[in-house]
Amino acid sequence: MQNNQQGAVLAIGLVFLLIITVIGVAGSGHSLLGERMAGNNKQIAEAFMAAETGIVNAVSWLDNPDNEASWGQVDTSLNAINALSAAPESGNPAVWQIANLAFVDDEATILSCGSINGSGVSRCISSTYIKGSGGGNLAAMNIIGKIKTFDTANSNQFQLIGGNDGPALATDTLDNAELIIQDIESKGRMDNYVGGVKEVQFDDPFGDPQKMQEFITGIKDQWAGMLSTDPKKGTVTPLNMGDTTSPKITYHEGDVELKGSGAVGAGILVIDGNLSISGNFFDYDGLVVVTGQSFSLSGGGSKDARGSIVFANPIQIGDSWAFGEAEATFEFDVSGGGNATFTYDEQVLSTARDLLSETNIAKELWQVDASESVAAGKSKVTSWSANTNDVVDPTRQ
Repeated sequence: MQNNQQGAVLAIGLVFLLIITVIGVAGSGHSLLGERMAGNNKQIAEAFMAAETGIVNAVSWLDNPDNEASWGQVDTSLNAINALSAAPESGNPAVWQIANLAFVDDEATILSCGSINGSGVSRCISSTYIKGSGGGNLAAMNIIGKIKTFDTANSNQFQLIGGNDGPALATDTLDNAELIIQDIESKGRMDNYVGGVKEVQFDDPFGDPQKMQEFITGIKDQWAGMLSTDPKKGTVTPLNMGDTTSPKITYHEGDVELKGSGAVGAGILVIDGNLSISGNFFDYDGLVVVTGQSFSLSGGGSKDARGSIVFANPIQIGDSWAFGEAEATFEFDVSGGGNATFTYDEQVLSTARDLLSETNIAKELWQVDASESVAAGKSKVTSWSANTNDVVDPTRQ
């Protein structure tokens, strides 16, 4: 009886041993599977990080002003950006490549793919790069707000010249830019706009209607508080707007019509109304701000002005502010022009800014130096998303 009991114990022990062995083997298999899954997830994460690195390199290359001439050239840009992808290090086999780059106007769609050498793991990210204005704070001429009509200069000698690699004429909407370009091209005068015509996201105060109004009010208040004998106070009636050796702050409320020769000036000129220029004028060095609904320039003579001219009508609608909405649309006519030239000049604008007192909000808001207003020309990246489409069309432009 005792021998039979010992045999049963042996059998039960062997069964338990078998169960334990099976559990151990199963656990080991799950452990190996977990390791493989963790390894795969790690490689997928590294592939995504490599793709992100590709996006960063592409954006950095596109941001570089030295590469401006390659904008829109797919093959040239792809080859240059992908040349930045270094060979993988021994401890990090991840690599990236820009698989596709599509240019449409001022946007570039970037498809960057990261992969792990020897694993077959690859992941891609798609992103949209929006080109910055590239022109600092202001252009030679700036139109902010909806334009109703635009008639460009007939004279082949009328020129706008941009500065700091910026446009000759800047505006805040694509519709405005297209309207302006269409009219200029219809007259074959695009070469007269050195730097071109571009849509720009203006820096403050010129990018914000409420701050623009504060800027104008700051200039108005300082001008109103100056004595008539102050050598820095200018007037439109009688015409005394300063010169390059003695610039002035000039503010005028109401429409202004400037005719004939000798209408010169320098410093800061704010016309809180419409501006009409005819005859031998446009000889002003500094900042000109016009807030009315229309501007016309005919004649123009042979003057060579420098600085920046801004057309903007900040208006308040209820509790909000806007540029050029409702009735505030520009009738813009430079159908004459003569031999007039207007060139963006940062030094002239800096001299004009120095006329403002240190306590004037206008001086605080207005940063002339492009390095201080770089946000106006900055690019941005949007639509950052994983891309699962394996079909890439490298010929799309």
